[in-house]
Amino acid sequence: MTIKLIATDMDGTFLNDHGDYDQERFANDYAALQRRGIQFVIASGHQAAELATTFSAYPEMWLIGGNGAELWQREAGLKAATFSPQATQQVLAALAPYPELQVALCGTQTVHVLAHANPQFVANMRDYYYQLETCADLTTVTDPVVKFDVICPAAMTDQLVYELTPKLAGIAVPASGGQGSMDLIQPGMHKGRALKQLGEQLGILPDEMLVFGDGTNDLEMFHYATHAVAMQNAPENVQANATHAVAMQNAPENVQANATAVTGTNVDNGVLDYIEQHILS
Repeated sequence: MTIKLIATDMDGTFLNDHGDYDQERFANDYAALQRRGIQFVIASGHQAAELATTFSAYPEMWLIGGNGAELWQREAGLKAATFSPQATQQVLAALAPYPELQVALCGTQTVHVLAHANPQFVANMRDYYYQLETCADLTTVTDPVVKFDVICPAAMTDQLVYELTPKLAGIAVPASGGQGSMDLIQPGMHKGRALKQLGEQLGILPDEMLVFGDGTNDLEMFHYATHAVAMQNAPENVQANATHAVAMQNAPENVQANATAVTGTNVDNGVLDYIEQHILS
């Protein structure tokens, strides 16, 4: 296969369970990919501003942030799609009947959480996001919102997605990142859309793309790229092998093309293993 672009999710995929990666090994692989003219792209729920700091040693790298709402590269700058103020208020109103939820409003630079939110949640958000501020009332936030990060009891996740999907139709789409967490993203603003936009900008076709992921919020990216690799630690539905999206265009709506291959876990450097064995060997 001829690959011109590799895109990978971060948490549970490229990063280990400590939120880190083998920097020396990646630097060697990245240099080898550059020599072959292969783009390496990060596609994450993290803010593009944070990703830019994490990968500051690679200024030419393209970054997809906010689960597809942001596209950034140092020379090109940031392109970001945000919720309208009205849509933001509608989402907050839909979440209000669920007091067990912990909610973060994610802007392009700042993430906002309630000052009286669960202290562990606030600490986790500080670890996850680049810049975090607390406020007394999320409805008073005026920053443009890229996405909503929602933490819920693990056993509640599937039911919450089921209930919120019709309530937020046309306003926001629940994208589960695993049991206990989800993002509410703008309709159509997912990783697959951003990957398509980037591919068109760079002149790279879906069958020249290789993507890695571990969550249902990676599936649109899986459906767009011809070569989609799930992590061994991914849920069964993400790992499910099927023919790629091009062959599924006329299939029933409930039929999806997910992973075309499975690699090792995020803890075992499954992404770098696959790249070295199938692209660089």
